[in-house]
Amino acid sequence: MKRIIIYGASSGIGRALACMYALQGNKVAVAARRMDNLVALQHQFPDNVIPFQVDVTDNSGEQFNEMADALQGADLVIYCSGMGKQNVAFDMDIEYRTIDVNVTAFTTVVAAVVEYGSRVEHHVQFATISSIASTKGLGVSASYSATKMYQVRYLESMRQLASIKGWNMGFTVIKPGFIATDFIKDRTYPMTMTLDYAAKRIKRAIDKGKNSAVIDWRWAIVVGFWKMIPNWLWYKLKISKE
Repeated sequence: MKRIIIYGASSGIGRALACMYALQGNKVAVAARRMDNLVALQHQFPDNVIPFQVDVTDNSGEQFNEMADALQGADLVIYCSGMGKQNVAFDMDIEYRTIDVNVTAFTTVVAAVVEYGSRVEHHVQFATISSIASTKGLGVSASYSATKMYQVRYLESMRQLASIKGWNMGFTVIKPGFIATDFIKDRTYPMTMTLDYAAKRIKRAIDKGKNSAVIDWRWAIVVGFWKMIPNWLWYKLKISKE
């Protein structure tokens, strides 16, 4: 049995992962702003799920400690909270909100988990749901692609720091393509995966303790091609439009 904390568990990927881990008999602390969704999840798994109303932009480090205490420890922490919109109009409210959730709050949670993981003897794993958008800077979603790349580089750095410090910790970056959740509702995207299909593959990568995983194989091919596009050509491409 694992003790698991999932941020952003009220819907989408976070909720799907919470259900899968609870079904396996793990103890799961689910965190999100929408408490009614979390309580419904607890009713579904009364012996395995503990709900916490959490806004990751507000004292998320302190909230991590409360959840870890409730579980009597933490073995796995998954950061599914995320913010991102197409922003061709370059609305700065969208940019700042995205940075608050994907960078500032993310870093605060990582810091709390690292502080905990550095002083306990058992293995602690931290996983984040990044995006294939981290591969290249996207003009229509500047803050989203940049903040998702931040998460990739930050956990790379944490991996090296853990090695230097001798911490018994692992860090996993998940980079999904498009998944049919509320995050992309009202829009049509190519190669969109069903939530169940994607969540199973995300969980598999996390359980294997992978450093990084693109979800799924088709998107891994796309990412490979993206990386080969020279910058001068990339800047001229019209990736999307509103």
